Amino acid sequence: MRAALFVERGAPFVVEEVEPRPCADDEVVVRTGGAAFCITDCLTQHGHLPVEPPAILGHSAVGVVERAGRRVERVQVGQRVIVPATPECGRCYFCVRHRADQCVQLVGAPPRFVATRSDGTPVRAGGTATYAEQITVPETFAYGVDSDLPDDQLALMGCGVVSGLGAVFRVAEVQPGSSVAVVGCGHLGLWMIQGAVVAGAAQVIAVEPIAERRSLAARLGATDVVDPSDGDALEQVRALTGGRGADYVLEAAGRIDAMETAFHMARNAGTVVYTGVENATSTITFPAVMLALRGRTIRSCQSGNTWMSRDIPLFARMIERGQVDPRPVISRTYALDEINDAARASEERRDLTGVVLPNG
Repeated sequence: MRAALFVERGAPFVVEEVEPRPCADDEVVVRTGGAAFCITDCLTQHGHLPVEPPAILGHSAVGVVERAGRRVERVQVGQRVIVPATPECGRCYFCVRHRADQCVQLVGAPPRFVATRSDGTPVRAGGTATYAEQITVPETFAYGVDSDLPDDQLALMGCGVVSGLGAVFRVAEVQPGSSVAVVGCGHLGLWMIQGAVVAGAAQVIAVEPIAERRSLAARLGATDVVDPSDGDALEQVRALTGGRGADYVLEAAGRIDAMETAFHMARNAGTVVYTGVENATSTITFPAVMLALRGRTIRSCQSGNTWMSRDIPLFARMIERGQVDPRPVISRTYALDEINDAARASEERRDLTGVVLPNG
């Protein structure tokens, strides 16, 4: 099969033929219909996230099951599935407590090797290895989806959709009539804005330095937009919320300064949800008095704290009903050989989401 390989830190992807590892008894082989390109894979390319090359990156795809091991029960050959990076083993400490976002098959799991290069070098999976014509994963990473939505839209389901909508509905639990500030309006922030509208927020504030993204945020339901270059973004948000700050602040920028500012944008007893990451070793600082005495709730958001088996069908129905719209969030599609174009467009903030079509 052909795959885009991360072969060296700081180097472009290399598209080449690799030999896929045979499918194990508890695994499925999925023919890739579309894979969302995420800027976190640019971070990996530059060595900011801990994946050792050579590896096939990618963590959100849609496809059709081509082969299934003899112990596979959840999906079947010919079924359309979503392949995100978050599994549900259903048995570990976290899954039985309804926190599959921390499933032991994801957090702290040993490396998975999915293919071999022509020289015999094993190739590991960075995420679920979706930038390839075929994806081999344990069945716990494959979720059936009964939908007629096109591949480019469903490809987003395992990344921006579950993370952004999950941040609103599962993590922050945004209430009707509330105020919500979204810090960073790339693909993730735009899903948060749409989710906040569906949740019934009375005020949705988009904080974003790129003019085109601010305009799109307004089209998708933001009631106010804040340009940080127009003055202190924190003071702008406070001015829009009666001097208090927002009830909920959803961070989707991934920069340390933005993450620290997001904390201050929340009102006393407000909620701050963090989704971004700058690199594997970065840290953020909170003022002790405000942290200890001002009642803020701080929550992390791995894949929106969703139960994929429950929320993927739910979010797909929201798209089908027109409650949220993926089309403005999809910048363009790319052939597998164009994956370095997708990476550059993502890193330079020209794309919101590029979708790679390995078999297109």
